[in-house]
Amino acid sequence: MGSECVLTAEQLELLTSTESRSKLPSISGDNGQRLLTPSKEEKLRALVNGLDSEPEPSEANLGYVDPAATEANYTPTEVRIKPSVQHEPEGYSRDVRSAFSGLPKVKPQWRDHYMKMLIVGECGQGKTTFIKNLFASYTQDPNLQVNDVPGSTSKDTFVQHPDKLLTEIVVRDERNMLAYHYRVQDTPGYDNMEVNLEPVLDYIKAQNYKALEYEQNAKRVSSMNKWEDPRVDVCVYFIAPHRLKQMDVEFMKRLSQEVPVLPVLAKADCMTTGELESFRELVRNTLHHASKEIGRPIVHEFTREALIEAGAAHVVPPFSVVASNTMDLSVGRFWPVREYPWGSCEALSSRHSDLAALKKLLFEVSYMELKDATETRYYHYRETQLLNLDDSTMPMHRSSLTRQLRNMAKQAKQPSKPTKNGVVAFLGNAAKFAFQGAVVYLAVTALQGQSGKERLKEDFQAVAEKTVELRDQVVDKGGIALDKTKEASSVVAEKAVYAKDKVGDAAVHAKDSVEDAFSSGKQQAQQQADQAQRQAEEKRQRDELEQRKKKKQKKFLGII
Repeated sequence: MGSECVLTAEQLELLTSTESRSKLPSISGDNGQRLLTPSKEEKLRALVNGLDSEPEPSEANLGYVDPAATEANYTPTEVRIKPSVQHEPEGYSRDVRSAFSGLPKVKPQWRDHYMKMLIVGECGQGKTTFIKNLFASYTQDPNLQVNDVPGSTSKDTFVQHPDKLLTEIVVRDERNMLAYHYRVQDTPGYDNMEVNLEPVLDYIKAQNYKALEYEQNAKRVSSMNKWEDPRVDVCVYFIAPHRLKQMDVEFMKRLSQEVPVLPVLAKADCMTTGELESFRELVRNTLHHASKEIGRPIVHEFTREALIEAGAAHVVPPFSVVASNTMDLSVGRFWPVREYPWGSCEALSSRHSDLAALKKLLFEVSYMELKDATETRYYHYRETQLLNLDDSTMPMHRSSLTRQLRNMAKQAKQPSKPTKNGVVAFLGNAAKFAFQGAVVYLAVTALQGQSGKERLKEDFQAVAEKTVELRDQVVDKGGIALDKTKEASSVVAEKAVYAKDKVGDAAVHAKDSVEDAFSSGKQQAQQQADQAQRQAEEKRQRDELEQRKKKKQKKFLGII
């Protein structure tokens, strides 16, 4: 069988027509003998491709040949008719491209990410201005309004309606379809740790429980990917310039149990360069010593790589910040500056403040690090809540799965108690049936003779083996009970150590309170004594003035 050439019906008709045959070239040599023409298959292909592109003769296919040999070696070519395609079906090209498109193309959707930062510190440390400078460049608004409730009502507002002190901005990444929700929860400035600490800790715990409640809610209709994360990711603690109080250290100790703490030195422009570095070293050493006392770090530490990427390679935390409500329009709309007669202090300049580096660390470089730490703390909190079902101090809610599990556990731990008469009746019936069974068994074995005696011996031996087995089980259970007792003892010991630490902390707090009260009372007493002394001095001066007036009057009357 020769080579195969597939032709359509139109090509075959064109090939067999007279006009097509007349177009086949004839090649003759100089001596009148016929040269080897191109093969028939090549001619067919030339006609199919347009009848004008016949292969050129070459040294390989030109030469003098024997016509007889040519006819003998000729192999006919098969021609198959291929149905002609009039036109390409609609959508054919699109289907081909879709079949070989490679990776699947899923239409992206907007995703939301949430981060919440807690601001804690004394009154008058510039916390509100700090929030404004932190967000101004993101919002493109130099007049950003920060949610704040000034005055003595701020504490009640924070306890009852904390959202009124919450400032939120949304930064949208149009290219990746991501929306970052940055939230800053302000807290009222404090002057007494015992009064202000508990509301802050309760707020952090309430946000964790709100997340657990949403997760366990049986009536939840949306996935966890679409919820608004209320949890606190980091706490920025403001330390007043030139002074670090013991109250600040205790406050940060308690806060570090719940969230990462970042201490910042507020109003850094109130200190010279030397004073700032000395105070920074004092704060760092004090917090390091306090961390050793409690056995865990108080301050959240960023990696060296993160500090370098944020442009804070020269900074050793705690950070120093400067904030201002005045914008230098010559530099930019969002360039806060504090003006002084001797110069200016720029809040976003790395020479004067660490605010820009802190902003980049929180919102860009270490964003995922802080979020991962939040997830780890939440999983520990969730495990504690769901495993300690019998702890009455754990929060409960009617619509939560946790409440249902607690109820089931309590019911399982309260079995029905049998009455005394019922126990006596049960034991009496058991003894009666056992005695009757023994009598019947002995009677039957006695009637069986020698075989009965052997059967009785085997039964007694089986009873002895069963007794030994039961004794071994009792010993094993006793060992397990002993191990459980040891574990319980270790737990009790740990609880005792924890209670001891709590008592020590309470003693320290009580001592500080007594010292504060004593110093306050001493100051008040000193002020009262000074006031009484001033009043006595004023009275003495008035008396002397009156006496001089009387003497002058007497002298004047004597002259008259």
